[in-house]
Amino acid sequence: MSRRGVCQLRVVLRAEDFDAAVAFYRDGLGLGERPATAGPDAARIVLLDAGRATLELVDEAQARYVDEVEGAGPAATPVRLAFEVADAADAAEALRATGVPLLAPPTRTPWDTLNARLAGPGGVHVTVFTTSAPVGASLASLGGEPGALARVVDAARAHGASGQLPFAAWVVRDGVVIGTGVNTALADADPSAHAEITAIRDAGRRTGSGVLPGAVVYSSCEPCATCRTVAAAAGVSEIVFAAGKDLVPAAMDPTPQETARLIDAVTGVLPGIARHGDTALTAAELAAPFQAYLDAGGSR
Repeated sequence: MSRRGVCQLRVVLRAEDFDAAVAFYRDGLGLGERPATAGPDAARIVLLDAGRATLELVDEAQARYVDEVEGAGPAATPVRLAFEVADAADAAEALRATGVPLLAPPTRTPWDTLNARLAGPGGVHVTVFTTSAPVGASLASLGGEPGALARVVDAARAHGASGQLPFAAWVVRDGVVIGTGVNTALADADPSAHAEITAIRDAGRRTGSGVLPGAVVYSSCEPCATCRTVAAAAGVSEIVFAAGKDLVPAAMDPTPQETARLIDAVTGVLPGIARHGDTALTAAELAAPFQAYLDAGGSR
């Protein structure tokens, strides 16, 4: 399939009650406002920044499944808006307190997000959700370095259980999570899509910059030579990892000596780019992502 160079997804909502829509999305949900130019005849426009955009296509069966998972009684509208927020429960309560109907309370989903659904302006269903690694969450609220690494390892375990390579990473700057990623090398047929790199890409998209000076990457596993190089190129100060490369099963790395030589070569040029993090996890817990991947029938 050819790539047309799409740079942005923009959802345009024609609001019959314009003020109510602005109050919901800008004032209630907290979307930041961008400059926009209105047309003649007292036309009104408010352009809001919702961070990263994705287009999720589902069929009727999947739509019904999500309705059931979220505990939403009425069937979803043909277009449903979903916003990733730092705290779904807090966002839902803030909107409910302004009189917005709550269709389904915060509910933990099978894919480890916390979802709540509300009736947005014009009857459009709006889901607010928080991932297991909420962008915008403070490192302190996640338990500092040990807590962050434990949750990243758990994210890697869940990813491995789905049959994908079991690695996950977060990017933190100024004590706040600004990007997350998992290894999508298999799903995307992209050998460079390691967790640390996808997390750095995510942080770059969210911040609007490919340079992340002072950022720290928290990784579920010791980074390879490629990840160390990309992190340094992005201005990342260090990668803090949980599991050492010695815990990676031979089935996942048939040439550990070559992997180690490459890491040593890059480390010689970039000393201090990676360090073993402070974690209270046992060796079995650190290796759980790899075991989950192998149990799921995964292999390179």
